[in-house]
Amino acid sequence: MGPATLQTKNLILRVENESKAKEVLDLYTRNKISFDMYEPTRPKNFYTIDYHRAHLRGEYNNYLRGIFLRYYIYTNYRIDRIIGSVNFNIKEDDFGVYAELGYKIDLLYQNRGYAYEASRAGILVMKEKYNINRIVAHIAPENSPSLRLAEKLGFKKAGTATLCANILNKNIYLDSYALNTSEIQ
Repeated sequence: MGPATLQTKNLILRVENESKAKEVLDLYTRNKISFDMYEPTRPKNFYTIDYHRAHLRGEYNNYLRGIFLRYYIYTNYRIDRIIGSVNFNIKEDDFGVYAELGYKIDLLYQNRGYAYEASRAGILVMKEKYNINRIVAHIAPENSPSLRLAEKLGFKKAGTATLCANILNKNIYLDSYALNTSEIQ
């Protein structure tokens, strides 16, 4: 299991439980338009405190089981406001255990290197604490910010139209990108 809290140069990354449901709901509510552009269509009750309370409870239990890790992101100068998250869903296929990477940053905090800083810290946790050698990211071809971030992190395109996601009630095919953690320091 990875550490519940990490500190980087500019950020505090913390695993949270259901006690932070209001703050997580606030993050999604503030960023509804920008997040919904690239994320799967939400269930009807998504923008409720009850949904996030239950979801955080499940995330925390899966963290304890060692199959999921989501760090909520705070800046060092604003430790009371969640500005995003970076998560790793640990899975297994014919090639072994791997993690799927996901991330999101509040619109007001984008283009400051925070997604890179948080993702890089999380990738190192996956490598060092979970012994994960392969990390995968599924990205829509038109999601230029995520494509740039994946490239900066060292991901390489591994497949075209490998996964279909329902985004804004449209089926969008996502490309796969992979990172071999043995290639990073």
